Amino acid sequence: MKKWNFLLFFVLLVVVAIFLFQQKIPHKLIGQYLSPSDNLTKADAIVVVSGDTDRIQHAIDLYKQGYAPKLILSGAAKEGFTSNALAMQIEASQSGIPSEDVILEEKAYNTYENATYTKEIVLSQGIKNIILVSSPYHQRRVYETFKNVFKGSEVKLQNNPSTYSSWRSDSWWKSDKNLHLTQEESLKTLWANISGNYK
Repeated sequence: MKKWNFLLFFVLLVVVAIFLFQQKIPHKLIGQYLSPSDNLTKADAIVVVSGDTDRIQHAIDLYKQGYAPKLILSGAAKEGFTSNALAMQIEASQSGIPSEDVILEEKAYNTYENATYTKEIVLSQGIKNIILVSSPYHQRRVYETFKNVFKGSEVKLQNNPSTYSSWRSDSWWKSDKNLHLTQEESLKTLWANISGNYK
């Protein structure tokens, strides 16, 4: 019976989410929810979850502004032999970031694995404070997933989504591509929070 109650609750939430997407008033609220951003303090490392190329561009800016002395680049190869993490390192190197300041995590194929494999690096290096960088529409799910995976550790998580993304919290609904991204991320985040399953 509990299973049916859970499924019914989830279906109702999906219906509510669809209704909200059809209204004009909450659009900015949805955008603000999906793209949390903190007032940054200096950290031990900047963690970049692979995906859109704007993410590494933003992380390079943060590094050069002195927010952290290390970059942790996370992401396996979706196709071919070059991992997403290595592709980001190449861009970082071309921007003048020394290779010794970059740590690669090349096994992760999804957000949960990004968090899991990054945690291994963070704990082994004694890192206590990290800045999470992703595209703004993906930032909430990255944060919730990392928070779940890092539960019980003393590692502080800070949010700072890319400012180079075409997705904007105050205008995402004006683009069909960004509308689709927002719907997809909203439902994935909703499901993870309800089910407790971040995989």
